[in-house]
Amino acid sequence: MNLEEVVDDNLDALLSVDASRVPFKEFQPGEGPYREPQLLKLIADYLNRLPNYPNRVITKRTPDLLIPNEWAIEFKITRPFGDNGKEAEDWSVNLLHP
Repeated sequence: MNLEEVVDDNLDALLSVDASRVPFKEFQPGEGPYREPQLLKLIADYLNRLPNYPNRVITKRTPDLLIPNEWAIEFKITRPFGDNGKEAEDWSVNLLHP
């Protein structure tokens, strides 16, 4: 499977989580408030149901998402605004954090 397929499938997974409207804790529904481990588990669950990834996708600390012998993917969550609509402090710092 090529990079474009993997990126498209991950995007579809994110859209599916968002469309589910399941809230994370007390936050508004959608994928926005999920923390990285919880969001990655939902992405992996989605991918594992697809024919190209039959129960092969694993979440790990490093890399975040592993498709053995094919892809090792690191995710960075970017949240410039909080659930309240206000700008999040130091949100861009997380992009550079290992």
